[in-house]
This record gives sequence, C-alpha cells and structure tokens, in this order.
Amino acid sequence: MAVLMSAAMAVGGAGAASANIAWCTADPPVHVDTVSGANVTVSTSVTVPKAEAGYLKDVTSDAVVTANVAGGTDIAVSVYIPASISTTIVVAQVKRYHVSATASGSGGSTVLLYLTVPVD
Repeated sequence: MAVLMSAAMAVGGAGAASANIAWCTADPPVHVDTVSGANVTVSTSVTVPKAEAGYLKDVTSDAVVTANVAGGTDIAVSVYIPASISTTIVVAQVKRYHVSATASGSGGSTVLLYLTVPVD
C-alpha cells in the first residue's frame, strides 16, 4: 500500500510541476530583401510562462534592413512585449544563413535583436 501511495504522489507531483512549463509561439515570419537582392525570411519565437500563454497573441514584431560596411546586410528585429507578460525569451533567426540572436525581456518593453547576413 505504501508503494502505491508513493507512486500516486510522484505522479501527482509531476503533474503539478508540469503546469509551469513555458509556452512558445512563433510570430508570422517577416520577409526582407538583403542589400544584394536576396529574399530571406526572419523567424521569431517568443517563450513565456504557461500562465501567460494567452497573451502571446498580443506580441508583434517587425524588421529593418540596412547595409553593413562588409557588404552584407544587418537586420534589426524589434519584438514588442505587452505589459501582460512578465518575462520572455525571444529568438530571431534566418535559417538560410544559419544566423540567430537570443534576448530576454519583460512586459511593456521592446526586445531588439540584431542579425548579420553575409554577402550572397
């Protein structure tokens, strides 16, 4: 009986612990043109505590492209975090060139991420 009780408590405890797992969403990808004319996709994902997953729909992002001195392209990604989200981790990436950036932020702020795409 003691073994069954401890097994039931272990399963119950695991369920309670899993309630705090972070939730993640990916914003719609942003398509930008590099300085050399290549079209690339910038993907962003935002991770928040599970209790705040309902607010992920309020996260927005955009990207601005500029030329850099080496001939490549710098991409500045701005992710707007609503005040209803306490903390977050944001990842922006361009898979085609294997570049990414990660940053954390808090509610009511803008998380800025910078990516550099090499010359095509």
